[in-house]
Amino acid sequence: MYTSSPGYVPPHVICSIPRPLATAVGCVLLATACAVFSGPLAAQPAAPPAGENRAPQPGERSFDVAAGPLSGVLSQFAGAAGVALSFDAGWLEGMRSSGLSGHYTVDQGFDAVLAGSGFVAVQQGEGKYRLQAAAADGVGQLPVVNVSAGVLGATTDGTGSYTTGSTNSAAKLDMTLRETPQSVTVFTRARIDDQSLNEIGEVLDQTVGVTANASGALGSDGINYYARGFEVKNYQVDGASRPTTVYGFEETTSDMAVYDRVEIVRGATGLLNGVGNPSATINLVRKRPTAEAAAYIAVQAGSYDRYRLEADVGGPLTASGNVRGRLVAAWQENDSHLDRMHIEKQVLYGVVDMDLLPGTLLTLGLEYQDFDNTAAPRGGLPLFYSDGTRTGFSRSTNVGAKWSDFANTSMSLFASLEHRFANDWRVKLEYEHSRPDYDESIGYLYISGGFDPLTGQGADMLSARWAGDLEQNVFGVHASGPFSLFGRTHELVLGGSHSVSTDKGHNYPGWWSGGDYSRPLDNAFEFLATGRAAKPELGRTSTKYGGRAEQSGAYAAVRLKPLEAVSVILGSRVSDWEERDWTRPEGGGKSYRTLSKESGVVTPYAGIVVEVHDNLSLYASYTEIFEPQGAEDIDGRTLDPLEGVNYEVGIKAEFNDGLINASAAVFRIEQDNFAVAIPDTFTPDGGQAYRSEQGTVSKGFEVEAAGELRPGWQLGGGFSRAEPEDSKGDRLLTYVPRDTFKLFSTYRLSDTLDNLTLGGNLRWQGRAYIDDAGPNDEDFSQGSIATVDLMARYAMTPALSVNVNVNNLLDKTYYSGLSYAGVYGSPRTVTVTAKYAF
Repeated sequence: MYTSSPGYVPPHVICSIPRPLATAVGCVLLATACAVFSGPLAAQPAAPPAGENRAPQPGERSFDVAAGPLSGVLSQFAGAAGVALSFDAGWLEGMRSSGLSGHYTVDQGFDAVLAGSGFVAVQQGEGKYRLQAAAADGVGQLPVVNVSAGVLGATTDGTGSYTTGSTNSAAKLDMTLRETPQSVTVFTRARIDDQSLNEIGEVLDQTVGVTANASGALGSDGINYYARGFEVKNYQVDGASRPTTVYGFEETTSDMAVYDRVEIVRGATGLLNGVGNPSATINLVRKRPTAEAAAYIAVQAGSYDRYRLEADVGGPLTASGNVRGRLVAAWQENDSHLDRMHIEKQVLYGVVDMDLLPGTLLTLGLEYQDFDNTAAPRGGLPLFYSDGTRTGFSRSTNVGAKWSDFANTSMSLFASLEHRFANDWRVKLEYEHSRPDYDESIGYLYISGGFDPLTGQGADMLSARWAGDLEQNVFGVHASGPFSLFGRTHELVLGGSHSVSTDKGHNYPGWWSGGDYSRPLDNAFEFLATGRAAKPELGRTSTKYGGRAEQSGAYAAVRLKPLEAVSVILGSRVSDWEERDWTRPEGGGKSYRTLSKESGVVTPYAGIVVEVHDNLSLYASYTEIFEPQGAEDIDGRTLDPLEGVNYEVGIKAEFNDGLINASAAVFRIEQDNFAVAIPDTFTPDGGQAYRSEQGTVSKGFEVEAAGELRPGWQLGGGFSRAEPEDSKGDRLLTYVPRDTFKLFSTYRLSDTLDNLTLGGNLRWQGRAYIDDAGPNDEDFSQGSIATVDLMARYAMTPALSVNVNVNNLLDKTYYSGLSYAGVYGSPRTVTVTAKYAF
């Protein structure tokens, strides 16, 4: 990061430097806003179906409801009919209705609006109706089973599908995956459960286009993921962004019990994030209350003394169903394939939805997560001895001291108020207050040139303590809906956000202090076998630290339909950013420093989708990127912000009424000020030191498919390649595999074995290497790696099922993380989960 000097003009300031794309986007948005607010807000009514242009019959009334998203059409019809309709809007996200025009009874009107949706409106009393899934015999039933073809919405819980019907993580516009001009993976609840994935890291490790490279234990700062040649730093929860430059806000230990799905948008997402890098944005979407009572309890046991208990209960809290709630709790304890390491965590989550008025929804919730990893290493095993030979330690070897500990907790309070208008416009206000904190006592073996293979001398013991209290407040507002222009229906979204993120705490000593905090080990082999090492004094120093990152932004995006088969998405965001830190010695005042400050940064977005067949679309998208960095050089100065452009073209397809989605994309990213780690080099505060690389280019392609191929057969996976290079064409991040392939599939057997589901998972990654990794400049290389997983689930009763997962079936030995050291992947593990739903 940097401080703007006098006379410096930020590269994207509005009106300061003309940009054809930004100007065009601004003109289109201005014209759109004029059209929206000067004319009717409703879409053009659909032509009445044949036979409905007739005189009314007894009990019929005249209705004229425009086409649009199904939830809005339902609300508008119910209002016109003078009846109350209760339903969970999440069921219908991404679904549309052709509306209706003509003479109907109330029941006939609901049947016409819901035709082909898989839902029916069931009368609950005088003037009251409730939406339910349609059974084969036409009688309404509770929507707690797998939904039928063509009714997938954004919510994935209960669908049993590996894909989704709608997402808005790319542009805040509710679109199907095929309508979105970017590469998006939606990791659904069904797949999370099938693979028994309990942490967000386990989900990312299975995600196409994302590569894990863990150089430390879970909970440490060594958990890294890469996409399209860049480290993934952009995390969101329900669309609220976490700051990328403030340590401690990462979501790398998040437990999956809380979430309905994870949406991963690969590439730049500056339209919504404001700042960020072009790797990927990880959006964790929380579970929501259900309209009908539903609950489950799950018990899990597995290798390395893994034990887990999880419970989830939800449903209406009032007789009318206008107040609904959900409560989730989880507890887990497990050892690791690393000697001595032990993890404990607790999770509690509660959320309430309240229908205040017809079309008005208030949501209140709380999320709490506590995580503790003891005897955990911050780094990996040495790759070479001092004589240049390979080390070859066992997979259980732990470089962390017995007293080393990574602990963090997080509590979030969130609220939203949403109103859906009869013309299908929606306005939503959102607020989140989060309070994470961390306390890390670090002690681990570190070598700069290898240690002696006979005496065990030559390794150091690095010790430190990091602790901090954090706070974030995020405010957001957005409005979206259809409008008419030139005889066609288009969509517009307008929004803004403001966030303030702070951290503060006491300073503690560390290896940068020298002395006992960075001392030679008498015998590295003895330490690795026992983890015993004297713990130095890690009490508070006399100084305190703190920081504040503040971001504000406003954005607009429009989805134009110049032709029925063509969608053009144009958008732009204007962002202000400032980050400061301070230090305070004992008895003294605070000393402030501005790390980064930018005003009026414009991030344009453009995309086009052309439907070339009923099931096939071509697309292209462009966006610029901007990110203040937290990386520091050898002198402790933050690097200048990342700047660049992102291009992507591809093809998308959907089959089986949207139950399976497939895509292929080619991308190119051009970026300056890319942070490159300097091996064995630290900042004055003990962190990794970086240098700034100019003219970085990353290019590659991705192929992916997810969903139901045929009844009972689900799959998700694909292939990706990313090639980051410097300005000379030399490869960057060589320790991260360039090519990866991941494919998971399950099949539910039929006939007499229809209670049995079998599945398998194949993951492959290409070669990775590090030049000059050894003490005598020896190179290190790891060839391609393939691992196989198996799963089986048996439904013992309609309510009780048992799931068995075997990971790394062939017990492959490999490094899952590489840097100056190596971290082994987990050996073969077995996990058994019993789940009872009621």
